[in-house]
Amino acid sequence: MQFWRLLFFALFLKVANSDVTSRTNDIISHFTQEINNWLTIEENSEEFQQLIQNLSLPTDLQRKDWRSFDGETSENICIICKSVLNIFIEYRKQGMSAEDIKNKVIKICTMLKLQSPQVCDGVVTINLPIILHIIDSKPNLTADTICGVLLDSPSCPLNNSEFNNWTVIIDNGPPILIKPEESNETIDIVQITDIHYDPNYEPYGNSYCDEPTCCRRGQNKTNTSGKVAGYWGDYNYCDSPWHTVVDALDHIIAEHKNISYVYFTGDIIDHGVWETTIKGNVESLNKSYFKIYETFRNIPVYPILGNHEPHPVNQFAPMTVTNDEISTQWLYKMLADLWIGFGWLPESTRSTILQGGFYTTSPKKGFRIIALNNNVCYSYNWWLLYQPRDPDGQLQWLANTLLQAEKDGEYVHILAHIPPGNADCQNTWKREYIKIVNRFAHIIRAQFNGHTHKDELKVIYNSNDNSNINSIAWNGGSITTYENLNSNYKLYTIDSKNYAVKDFDNWIYNLTLANINTDKRPIWYKSYSFKEEYGLSDLTYDSLQAWLFKLVNDEDLLKRYHRNYFKQADASLMGECDAKCMKTFICYIIVSLGDHEIKCDNN
Repeated sequence: MQFWRLLFFALFLKVANSDVTSRTNDIISHFTQEINNWLTIEENSEEFQQLIQNLSLPTDLQRKDWRSFDGETSENICIICKSVLNIFIEYRKQGMSAEDIKNKVIKICTMLKLQSPQVCDGVVTINLPIILHIIDSKPNLTADTICGVLLDSPSCPLNNSEFNNWTVIIDNGPPILIKPEESNETIDIVQITDIHYDPNYEPYGNSYCDEPTCCRRGQNKTNTSGKVAGYWGDYNYCDSPWHTVVDALDHIIAEHKNISYVYFTGDIIDHGVWETTIKGNVESLNKSYFKIYETFRNIPVYPILGNHEPHPVNQFAPMTVTNDEISTQWLYKMLADLWIGFGWLPESTRSTILQGGFYTTSPKKGFRIIALNNNVCYSYNWWLLYQPRDPDGQLQWLANTLLQAEKDGEYVHILAHIPPGNADCQNTWKREYIKIVNRFAHIIRAQFNGHTHKDELKVIYNSNDNSNINSIAWNGGSITTYENLNSNYKLYTIDSKNYAVKDFDNWIYNLTLANINTDKRPIWYKSYSFKEEYGLSDLTYDSLQAWLFKLVNDEDLLKRYHRNYFKQADASLMGECDAKCMKTFICYIIVSLGDHEIKCDNN
């Protein structure tokens, strides 16, 4: 029996007592050699074809995040990652041109069915200049490290001290406590997030396609699936048409008359990640921000970056990278000009926005907003490979800013696109961020995030006392319906003295009904108030702790949370999910440096 048959028999049939790591390394070595033969002597051998066939990604997984894979699929994507990078890093060192690498990688991407040919072409073409710049700049960078950063799974761990063993200097003095003065007076803050405006959205076009985003002009013109894109949006892999964005903003300003601040927590650009351009992103960003400004006029808006804003998607270059082809400076400069020009931010914020897309400002005495660009920690931000240790010093800046806020007796809200504890964020960055939050939790009154599109929250426990909640991060959901969701936004009731969240109302509309009555605007309604929905007298940490424990044992309460998590969208709730299934959503709530994840898994 040929060598490849023995290998795959061992890998895919799971021979008893076999060493998984050794098996995987054998296949990586063999696949690397077969790719080399394919490149050098253009040998498309039987073994090479069998490896391609066995490793190819199933079509139904092409839209899934590689980091979410487990078991055999996780092993396969690690094998692909390491084998392909092994050979192309070596060929780059030997002088292979960018054009030759691009053409070969596109071909192997297509053969392995990682995406459709069109998407493989687009994604490789726009990302390769950055990846080659990093590989050329860091000659010691290996495939093991790159794949460990991208995937960081049991099948593909990251074992590199440069990425794992750095820390932020955090003041270790005792916290300067402020007695939280409560008030019956409140202010209203609206949170809008994840618009994902798609300028190519085509109502009544095709909502079923082979690309990461559908409902776009020119996709599957024959529309043999019979799935038609809705006028106001679609539950399939589709983003927002412009009239949906406008309707949401117009509704908010008409419905709510006492808005003090608007928090916009990122992601204007659509999911057409294989065909973005700087020009296209600039047009969508300008159009969207001007509409936000025209809508809210004299109401201060505090915006942050989403991971989709740069070109290519997810790529946030360090400030030391000034090459126009790969730099992010165009984005930082543009948004600094817009945000400051609209009067939302003072001129003093420009320096840190240009440094890395983050800033801090104080709307009134005793209250500070800290806006982060934590997209730099996103595992698919290739620049993490170039600058792994606290990119652009943002976490150190955060620790220093919070220390000064503590000294000045200020309460703080933190805005960041990616929620704390999210699996998308590189582990060391995530660990250091949670350390900072734990140190200054007494002044951080709330955190506000987006990114997941879900109606959820994150609970951070004290790392020294796992029985006490230290901080809460609220997620705004999304305007986009991508995927299987209703549009939503949130209205928070905030204590005007200590800036704690006293309650929030979630507003949505039913997309199915909206698309039936296309001649009328969607009917927005308040789906629930958090306090009323879950029977809470207040949103203190003690009350939320009791709510979380009750969620484990109260099936009716758990069903409500599960339904609200998907924003009451029938498309997401059609599948069966029993109590055991729904309890996994409780695990998503908990963030800690302690053992809460273990406790959660054992429930």
